[in-house]
Amino acid sequence: MSRAAALRAWFTPGLLGLHLLGVVALAVCLVGGFWQLGVYEARQGDAVDDARQVESASITDVWSAGQPFTTDLQNLTVTVDGTFGPADQQLWVDGPGTDGRAWLVAPFQVDGSGASLLVVRGSASSPRSLPAVPEGQQSLEVALQPSTGGGTPLDGDRTTTAVTVASLINELPVRLWSGYGIVTAGVDGPDGLAAVDPPDPDVSWTVGLKNLAYAFQWWVFGAFALFMWWRMATEQVQDRRRSDDPVAV
Repeated sequence: MSRAAALRAWFTPGLLGLHLLGVVALAVCLVGGFWQLGVYEARQGDAVDDARQVESASITDVWSAGQPFTTDLQNLTVTVDGTFGPADQQLWVDGPGTDGRAWLVAPFQVDGSGASLLVVRGSASSPRSLPAVPEGQQSLEVALQPSTGGGTPLDGDRTTTAVTVASLINELPVRLWSGYGIVTAGVDGPDGLAAVDPPDPDVSWTVGLKNLAYAFQWWVFGAFALFMWWRMATEQVQDRRRSDDPVAV
């Protein structure tokens, strides 16, 4: 059978219907899979929103200044009552973990703890002169974060590359909590500074797992439909070749 005849064998009236059926089946399976994947991602997003809406507790109810930072504290939203330290105790953090921005970090003396929690007040495009701090008693809402490693000593502009509590203990004349917090509510940040968004709360990948499984199931069906189309089409083409070329039988 010539090449032209072989090509025509794939587009006989009987096979055209099979081709159409294969395309429709594959499209349905792909769309069904991506739809279920979208449902899975939506359920993950809903779980993140639910975690953000959990009523915050006082920091002293879940943690104390003398305790290490544990994984269950990460991204936990808590309220802290106390007062800011002097403005000249603030510092800038400008490094890989600040998304190309400079964070303004201030020590916040937590009532009844005998220690200060480092809090991120906002961010700027680059370090600048240290702004004033709010005076008097304050109540903040913060998202707790663990201390990060690799922070450099403060330079002449009071800038370091990470919120490394173990290093900053030697730079500040106060006792520090072993983690820090990103301010989410309580006081407005200094003029010209943007709020820093805390990381999304950790949500298990198993939330919406059934929908993720359905997505893969649809795609498996699609692969099976593609296989069956190929097998049935090639069998019909081979039968056509045999009928057109009796010598090959």
